[in-house]
Amino acid sequence: MMQVIEINSFGGVEALQTACRQKPEPGAGEVRIAIYATAINPVDYKIRQGQFGGDLPTILGQDLAGVIDAIGQGVDDFRPGDEVCAYLGGPKSNGSYAEYVCVSTCFVCKKPSNLSFAQAAAIPLAGLTAHESVVNKAKVQAGDSVFIAGGSGGVGSMAIQLCHSLGVTSIVATAGGDRSANYLEEELGVPAKQIIRYKQRSLEELEERIKAVNGGKPVNAAFDFAGDDMKRLCCRVIGFEGCVVSIVEEPSDFNLDLFNGRQSPLFARSASFHFEFLAARALFGGPKDWPIYQQKLDALMQLLETGHIKPPAITAINTFSEDSFRTAHTMLEQGDIQGKIVVSVASP
Repeated sequence: MMQVIEINSFGGVEALQTACRQKPEPGAGEVRIAIYATAINPVDYKIRQGQFGGDLPTILGQDLAGVIDAIGQGVDDFRPGDEVCAYLGGPKSNGSYAEYVCVSTCFVCKKPSNLSFAQAAAIPLAGLTAHESVVNKAKVQAGDSVFIAGGSGGVGSMAIQLCHSLGVTSIVATAGGDRSANYLEEELGVPAKQIIRYKQRSLEELEERIKAVNGGKPVNAAFDFAGDDMKRLCCRVIGFEGCVVSIVEEPSDFNLDLFNGRQSPLFARSASFHFEFLAARALFGGPKDWPIYQQKLDALMQLLETGHIKPPAITAINTFSEDSFRTAHTMLEQGDIQGKIVVSVASP
């Protein structure tokens, strides 16, 4: 048997409940991982609230780090005892709010030796999402300028570093408070003058300020990692033939209206709009579509192991209990989190 934290109904943090389930057994092409740490992501509390529906009961959690303790038939690239991290956006036995999980090796990679389990657990979902947004969707290049809304969060932390590694010359990012601003400057290398405080400022003021710190020009790429008015702002600050990438659902009153020449800022700039849904291949593809996850995880881990990028800041909660997960969800919903929240499941 194993201990899990599951939800049996949609609602507040009280829906997170301790339960016992049978320890899963790996199928062909799968490994079983003893989970040491799991990250908490905004999608977790949105699922808990019932925003996306789904079957109940369910165990939340999409990324983790741990040790393989069993392998299924046909697995030859991993063995018991390997330290790994994994992305659980597709088929799996359960989510990562649990002591064990079984998942296809396509979603698993070796943990860099220079990362703790908590640091490694913070990488898969945020790192892959940032990579897809910056590299595959926006195709950021050396010399580009970018605007990042939500830069101090998990995805934003990784996206800023990827932009630096690609030779971006100007990164403008938002901050909601002093802690976020200090994190952006001291940990992620965003110059203080390019950190935009957005509270109590209109969209017009923010647009003017962003362009001003970018040399009086619109940006080449804008990333919406926050949603709401930040999506609107991204669409306002983009330049000709630029690209807006969003990972957050739009407000109910937001109509992008791409081909409306009078209303759409993207039309007037011949700019493109992309949304990034990391789990698309995992959920709606088949096994032939899955290996790309491991390939990109391996590439990210190489960047981390060589020091080209570093993991986001970690807010650690070191007890595996329903109270710990309730606290983590509350903290994330309240905002102003720098990097990622990680809950320890077991000790190495």
